[in-house]
Amino acid sequence: MDIAKKELVVNLCLLSLVLSILNGALVVHINNSLVSDTPYVSGPGDFVVFVFFFLILYGFHAVVSFFHFAAAAFARRSLVTRLAVFNAAGLALVGAIYVYIQDVTVLFLVSSLGIFSLVTAVIYRKKVVD
Repeated sequence: MDIAKKELVVNLCLLSLVLSILNGALVVHINNSLVSDTPYVSGPGDFVVFVFFFLILYGFHAVVSFFHFAAAAFARRSLVTRLAVFNAAGLALVGAIYVYIQDVTVLFLVSSLGIFSLVTAVIYRKKVVD
């Protein structure tokens, strides 16, 4: 299996799942306009809100994973080009979501781009060293 395809599977199955869980929990526990209008934020409704945001964030992370795969195909072997293309596409996506939702909390998704980039750099460095 090609290395980019392996990274896509790892990003979709592991990294996206973990980031979506962490970001979903973060959104539920932040008092902001995304969840403050709901009367069921505290109590048993927390789980419902968490699952809602988890599913939305998992969709976002899946799209970001496919951007990452496309950037790998575009850049071939250059790590710098790959990360530049990936982060530009990711920032454009986060910017579009911010313009649509109009809430500053959405900008925490930029940290997900950083984590994807960090994982890519670590994998690339390990591949070069081996």
